[in-house]
Amino acid sequence: MIFSLFKEQYVLAGKDITLSCNYSGYVQNLQWYRQYPRSKPENIIFHTEGNHQSESKLRLYAVADKGIKLMNLSISSTKLEDSALYYCALEPTVTGNTAALYKNFLMDYSY
Repeated sequence: MIFSLFKEQYVLAGKDITLSCNYSGYVQNLQWYRQYPRSKPENIIFHTEGNHQSESKLRLYAVADKGIKLMNLSISSTKLEDSALYYCALEPTVTGNTAALYKNFLMDYSY
């Protein structure tokens, strides 16, 4: 099970922001997805419990604390193009037909 700590977060351009999710159970891999309006979700970062991963080109840093089951995604020096829906996910997210991945995300997006 996984859930985000906040439904919405706002930040001024140029500032840093951290998005957080709590999860439970045994986890091998953690993922973050970003979805722009009228677009499919894209996997932006992939990491494991207790480790961190950074994507300097995207100004992203992800870390998961195995002890408290918390995963964070930090975006540094935010830009207008960082405005999107962000999803935290546990691996495996989808097995077999990957079309199901988009179906699940689009349900959240249709509000």
